[in-house]
Amino acid sequence: MTPLMKSVTFDSHAIMKFAQDEAGADRVEELLRAAEEGRVRACVNEINLGEVYYITMRRLGTESARRFLEQFSTLAVERVAASWEIIESAAELKARHALSYADCFVAATALRRQASVVTGDPEFKKVEHLVQIEWI
Repeated sequence: MTPLMKSVTFDSHAIMKFAQDEAGADRVEELLRAAEEGRVRACVNEINLGEVYYITMRRLGTESARRFLEQFSTLAVERVAASWEIIESAAELKARHALSYADCFVAATALRRQASVVTGDPEFKKVEHLVQIEWI
């Protein structure tokens, strides 16, 4: 990785937009392509991937959710485990800001990785002063 390589952390909102080919999906696809080509470092916290999994399971069933995760795992997106450092950072964000706990994991991961959060979720306006947001 070069020092100037862009780093992004995907929020579940962005992943769902991509999966459902909704507004913003094109930008997510561009970032995924750039990650595949080694021009962008992309990651997702496993908490947020779990969020996508349960939403997909509710809407489309367990098999569809499993297929999506299998397909997503082939992409050049690093899965970030919820280490104690990230849990602690997410808890601090939750204590200070009106964000969902899952959203706090995206923000905490981005802060730890010096990455932008890729999202279209307006809840992130509450932490724009703390973490860079790439709006889709």
